[in-house]
This record gives sequence, structure tokens and C-alpha cells, in this order.
Amino acid sequence: MQFIKFSALAILFFSFSVNADVQLTQADLIGSWQIDKESVDREGTKSRSLNTIWTFREDGTMEGKSQESDAHARIDQLRAVLNYSVEDGKLVKQAAPGRSRMETCAAIEKENDKMILKCPSNYFFMTKK
Repeated sequence: MQFIKFSALAILFFSFSVNADVQLTQADLIGSWQIDKESVDREGTKSRSLNTIWTFREDGTMEGKSQESDAHARIDQLRAVLNYSVEDGKLVKQAAPGRSRMETCAAIEKENDKMILKCPSNYFFMTKK
């Protein structure tokens, strides 16, 4: 009977461990990250490729640069500087330039120079440059 209870607890523990977020530090983020794609789901099946780089600086700002590949786009490059911090192992960043609303993003996977960041409405698949 104790074995069954132990097995049930072990299964619960490991199922929560698999879904646990990776704890980020500012040192993990500092530098430039290529956004390989953005998706509404974790698997990245409904994704779109991006030509975007996020550069995290030690002063608590991040710069985003996007290069548009569509020849008919109204602008060919977009640049924005946002404030960010790392709180409780999660990225807290401005939702949009000039706005005070912040959004929290969690790293759900991080291995070497690859990371998947889950923000409120999107998953960002990133590679450190």
C-alpha cells in the first residue's frame, strides 16, 4: 500500500517538474538573441518566422530590431527600446514602447544558446548570438 502511495506521489512530482519554468537571471539574458520564430503554441506548429533580434543590456533596457522581408511593407525596419527586469526567475518587460504596462514572460526551456520564452500571448523560440 505504501508503494502505491509513493508511486502516485512520484508521478505527481515528476509531472510538475516537467512543466516547471526555467529560472532566469539577468546574466542569462544579457546579449543578443535571434528570434527564430513566434507561435501561439508551445510546439511551434502554427509559427511564423521572424527576422528579429532582442538585445538585453545590463542597464535594464532591451532593444528590439525587426527587419521586414516583404518588399511591399510600409517600413523595412522597426526598432524599439523597452525596459525590463528579472523578477522571481522571470522576464518582466514593457508590453509596448512608451507604455507603463508590463508583461511577464517565463523561460519554459533553456539549453545552452537556445531558449523558448512564453509570454502572455506568444511563445518565442530564440537563439543567442
